[in-house]
Amino acid sequence: MRRTLTISLMVMVAAAAIVRGDDPAARWWSHVQALANDGMEGRNTGSPGHKRAADYVAAEFRKAGLEPAGVGGYVQPVTFNTRKIVEPRSSLALVRNGKIEPLTLGEDANIGLRIDPAPAVEAPLVFVGYGLNIPERGIDDFEGVSLKGAVVVHISATPRSLPGPLQAHFGSAEERWKMYRAAGAIGTISIANPKSMDIPWARSTLARLQPSMSLADRGMDEAPGQQLSVTMNPAHADTLLAGSGHTFAELIALVDAGKPLPSFALPARLKATTTVERASVE
Repeated sequence: MRRTLTISLMVMVAAAAIVRGDDPAARWWSHVQALANDGMEGRNTGSPGHKRAADYVAAEFRKAGLEPAGVGGYVQPVTFNTRKIVEPRSSLALVRNGKIEPLTLGEDANIGLRIDPAPAVEAPLVFVGYGLNIPERGIDDFEGVSLKGAVVVHISATPRSLPGPLQAHFGSAEERWKMYRAAGAIGTISIANPKSMDIPWARSTLARLQPSMSLADRGMDEAPGQQLSVTMNPAHADTLLAGSGHTFAELIALVDAGKPLPSFALPARLKATTTVERASVE
């Protein structure tokens, strides 16, 4: 989000410079130098550096003779809720045959803070293949399994039979959760196809301790009712599948071949505790 906002601001500022008749290249580079300056401290949303960047852009708009609109003048206030996991006081574990098998946060799996997680969750696990229910396309990965009160386990991929735009739409976290919630699920575990990961787990897991942000407006909540969101390290996915009669390599081979995936209840329950530091920024 920060990158998108910054690029948008730079484009608008550069456009304003062109209107004034300045040399576009020189003006563009001067804005890059100003907004990317170490003094802006990375422009993290809501930070003092972010506010300085906004004031800089507002000053350029004022110089260009642009009239402010909306509320608050040139700078429009938007409130975000922030969440940061307290990992030493959080945990994930599988309960199988009466025994607790701890999962290592950062290595085996991560608790996602895209949603506001419940402090404690214990629920059965159900694998649902691609995790899609699209009757008009003849896709029902929920057939034969019950998701009521369960945590859905799915491979974050989409069938090749779906056109590209529909893959993007139904494959989004928001659309997936609508399906899962309608079926009675309370949480999700997603497993990426290691062959199509843009960023390897060893790198992506480093960001797990960074704060997550969402708009404070409850009407903009993309995952109402979701109690838990977990991302599983593909290299350790067989830990989830143990005792199911299936392996992750077998399932990924079906994905790569464009074939349907099976759905089945897993012989384990998930136990999660999540401690979160919450705040708000504008």
